[in-house]
Order: sequence, then structure tokens, then C-alpha cells
Amino acid sequence: MNKRSVDQAIILAAGKGERLGVLTTMRPKVMLPIGNKPIVEYVVEALAANGILDIILVVGYQRLLIQDYLGSGERFGVNLRYVVQDRQLGTGHALSVVENFAEQRFLVLPGDNIIDANAVRDLTSTRENAILVTDQARGEQYGVVDVQHGKALALVEKPQGQSFTWGNTGAYLLTDQIFGYLKQELQLPSAINHMMNDGVEVAACETKTGWLDAVYPWDLLKVNGLALAQLKGNHRGECEPGVTLIGEVRIDPGSMIRANSYIVGPTVIGEGCEIGPGTVIFPYTSLGKNVVIESFTQLRNCIISESVHIGSHSHLTDTFVGEASSIGPYFTATSTDTAMSVGNDSTVVHTGSVISENVEIGARVSLSPGTIVGPNARIKDNKSIQQDIPESAYVV
Repeated sequence: MNKRSVDQAIILAAGKGERLGVLTTMRPKVMLPIGNKPIVEYVVEALAANGILDIILVVGYQRLLIQDYLGSGERFGVNLRYVVQDRQLGTGHALSVVENFAEQRFLVLPGDNIIDANAVRDLTSTRENAILVTDQARGEQYGVVDVQHGKALALVEKPQGQSFTWGNTGAYLLTDQIFGYLKQELQLPSAINHMMNDGVEVAACETKTGWLDAVYPWDLLKVNGLALAQLKGNHRGECEPGVTLIGEVRIDPGSMIRANSYIVGPTVIGEGCEIGPGTVIFPYTSLGKNVVIESFTQLRNCIISESVHIGSHSHLTDTFVGEASSIGPYFTATSTDTAMSVGNDSTVVHTGSVISENVEIGARVSLSPGTIVGPNARIKDNKSIQQDIPESAYVV
């Protein structure tokens, strides 16, 4: 069948991201920051780079955060429309709510995975129906695809005791015939399996580097590092005398780097930040807008979200800090190999701490590696925290 151009994409962005635990209590996974911008922004940019300008977002959980940030899409050079999935019943159900707006041929992309422009290009260059597969997805966390001779034969959800080479990224090129199958299936992979069983051919498009996902809180730093590895340095802020910048460091407008700070890239510092004198920032660290880092603080491989304040003489390693959190001076969050768990899932990873949104931490507080602090928690001065802190808890 002849290939035809693809002019429309549907981004599935209605879910919460349950396996990220407390980090999605106040915002959906698609709005978590990676490389200093929300995950869903990478998806929109990849589509725009391929000239796919008609984009429908299926939204649900905390949808106003998404709509307020992305708006009409004008600043990305695209046209964004929003369709609400009132109940999150599955990926197939999410796609079915846009049936009346879909063109004959369209892309379906998850809004909570990073996909690059090359992967989008490759997917749109395949046959009538296609699925993007990767060898980076682990079968116990993702569905997998049985691929033979460039064709998808079956989609298998989270197989137990079976070995497959290719994982399912959740990115598809489909035609409107899928909607007939969605009347019988709530999950999109099940509908595609049904379609293939009826003899419809689905190509497998392979990518090794064009797709990234963070399933658990401890995955965010890894994905952030991979995203920052593509960073190009650009110094549009101000630096006082004695500042040292090494490698790819991006400083956005309105930010001030005070005297004798030392910053090694890849690192990105968002708009309106103030970095105190003598601060040291090591590679793979991203700072959102309006962050204040007081003097002689050290950051290593961290995600610091918007409007965070970190006091002087603090040391953070392999740590995520959520939006609008405030941390007092002489704070410490170190990292090591740690047993981590969210719900029924657990593993051993090398990580520091996870601090959610709107957390207040006093002076001289230390968090042991692997500590997760829930949103709106309060921790008073001089505390050594050895266990997770629940949402809105008050530690005195």
C-alpha cells in the first residue's frame, strides 16, 4: 500500500502516572520536568519538527496544568486541541474519545514518554499501520512486541517468564479502521492484536535512541541525564567575576551566577535563577525557573524544579526536588545503592532522595539515601530522616 503523508497526531495525556508515587500527587506525569521542561513538551516539539501541526491532546487528570502550560500551541508553531477523557479506562478508551476528530491516518503517542524527531520521522515513513519498538524497554515494566521480518505479530502486556527483544513504546501510526476495534477493547494493544488477527498488517519500526521513559521516581534522574546529554551550551544570563563554566552549560535570561561559582555541564539553569557565590554544580543537573541556590552549596546530578529555594552550605546528590519547595541551610541528601519501592514494585538502585512539591525543610536536616518526602510535608530543624515522610506530615 502506498505511503501517504501524516498531518495529525493524537497525544494520550490523561493518566496520572501511578508508579511515580508522590510525584504525581499534584501534577500528571506528562508535566514532570526533564531537562528543564515538561515531558509532554518534548513530544510536541518532535511533532512540530516533522511538520505535524494538527495535534489533539487527550487530557484528564489535572488537565488544567497541561492546558495552561501548552495553551493553543502557538509558541510551538502547532495547533493544539484538547479532548477530555473523564474516566481513565485505558489507552484504547482514551483514543476512542477523539474518533469524531481523527483524520484517516494519524500518529498516536504517549504524552509521558520522551520521543525525538528522528523516531517520529521513521514512524511516519512506514506502511499504513506501524508500531515503534525499542530494545531499551524492559519487559517487566512494559508491554513487548513479537517481531519477525519487520512485522509485528503480537503485542504482549508485561510478559512473565518470556524473553522478547523489542519493547512497546506505545507510539503508533494508525488508520481510522482502529476505531471499529476500539468498540470492543478498552486497551489499545488489545485492539491492535484483534486487528492483526483479522489480517491487517502492522509494521515494526525500530528505534534504539529516540525514546525515553521514566517509570518510577528513581528513573527520572537517568532520563534527565540522557536528555541533558544532547544539550548545547548558551549563556544568556549574567556571570560575576570568578565564575567558571566547563562544558555544555545553558544559562537562560534573567539568571545571575554569583562570584566564584563553578558549573560543569551538561547543566541547564532556567530563567530568573540566582546562584549564590561559591556554589558548585556538577554535570547532569537541571534547575527550573526562579530557583535560588544560596552560597557554597553543591549539587550533583539533580533535578531542581521551579521556584525552589535551597539554603547555603547544602549538599544534594542524585536528588529530585519538586516545585516550590524550600530547603534550609546545611541540608544534606547523599546517595548510595538503596532498596526503593512504590506500591508493590521494588528494586535496588543508586539514588539519593525524592522531595515532592511544596515541601518545607529546616536547617541542618539530612535525608538518608532513598528517602521519599511527600508533598506539603514540613520538617523542622536538626532532623536526621531515615524513613519516608508522608504527604502533609509534620516532623518536629
